[in-house]
Amino acid sequence: MIVDELAIRSGSRIFDVGGATSTRRSANLDRHWRNARTLATHNPAAYKARGVGQHLISGERVPLTGFF
Repeated sequence: MIVDELAIRSGSRIFDVGGATSTRRSANLDRHWRNARTLATHNPAAYKARGVGQHLISGERVPLTGFF
């Protein structure tokens, strides 16, 4: 959803601004970008939208597993 896109876009902008320096092991910024990409991939927006929609329509609880 929006948070997934913002996290990925923010990580990409850090690399755009910082260049190769931002990928140094000491900065460890690449780890955060990879984590955001992994979470977004493993928890697709379509599944999140479905869970939110079911909650709004039928009151079904949003799944407790995953990152909503």
